[in-house]
Amino acid sequence: MFNSKKPAASSATSLTTTAPYDRSKSSGRMTVVPSIISADTTVSGDVQSAGEVHVEGSVVGNINVSKLVITEGGSVTGDIAASEVRICGTLTGAVRSKQVTLAASSRVTGDVYHEVLAIEAGARLEGQCRRLAPVVIETASEYFETMLPTPANEEYASAALS
Repeated sequence: MFNSKKPAASSATSLTTTAPYDRSKSSGRMTVVPSIISADTTVSGDVQSAGEVHVEGSVVGNINVSKLVITEGGSVTGDIAASEVRICGTLTGAVRSKQVTLAASSRVTGDVYHEVLAIEAGARLEGQCRRLAPVVIETASEYFETMLPTPANEEYASAALS
């Protein structure tokens, strides 16, 4: 920088890049950041993820994820299949999950299939709650196959289509 000598110009340009970061070789624990559907976003179609999803906006379609949080301003119209669900906003559709939490601000119209259910005072639920028998699952793909959303009953399915 302070040296008055300048390197000789070469005709070949050299570019050094580092190898992409490989999470599998990491020695420390990685923090996984959830996917966020922001408040000004509307998704029309199904959402599928092996990770955590936060819905602050609206989704019109089925959701199949590992963990789902519908925030207070968020809304989902469709069926949900997840390992863990926390609803603070609005849901119109069925939920199939190991653990479901309905916050005081939640508004759910549809059936809830669960292993563990927590309902805070003030939550609104119009539908049936049914306990699921625990299922032993060995792989993630088996988990998603068993958690595919299904209509609660034919009457509910036909009402949702009209």
